[in-house]
Amino acid sequence: MTKKILVAAVLLGVTTFAFAKRTTGSDVAVVKTKESVFKVMYQALEKSTVQVRIANAEGEIVFKESFKNTDGFVRPYNLSELPKGSYSVTVDNGTTIRTEMIEYSQPIAEKTVRFEQVADQNKIAVTAFASRASELVIKVLDDQKRELFSESYRVNGQFGKLFNVKNATSYTIEVHDENGLLKAFVR
Repeated sequence: MTKKILVAAVLLGVTTFAFAKRTTGSDVAVVKTKESVFKVMYQALEKSTVQVRIANAEGEIVFKESFKNTDGFVRPYNLSELPKGSYSVTVDNGTTIRTEMIEYSQPIAEKTVRFEQVADQNKIAVTAFASRASELVIKVLDDQKRELFSESYRVNGQFGKLFNVKNATSYTIEVHDENGLLKAFVR
């Protein structure tokens, strides 16, 4: 019973906030929704042409767009192609200009590894992606964990290697980087 009352009170508060009538101006919020995506939320009492500008720390506009005859929108902006740093997001409706600062930092260097059995063939495709130059070591081990093959590859971006496993019934393919084992495929 107490839980139902609490939920009802929270819903009433949210509903009251969502439908509360503003008497002046416009509201703008910028929130980070994913690692490189920021969402701009705009709401106003009257329709107008609204311009959104994103500028870097030097003040250079890196993106801008306009919305005509609107009194509100929610729009995601993906900064993944931009360098890390401080950015300003300015929303200008002709009457009110609001600017919010955001801090964008690029994700830490990532490495992904994928194994895929090639259809109708006795081959395994090993594909990898490294966002920064990295040394990857691929090892093929038998069922007793004895090393059958080991080779080092310099990877900066995408990489792929096809392994013929025609005569092998039980094996492991491992991919290592400077920190150890990244991923293994066991058959």
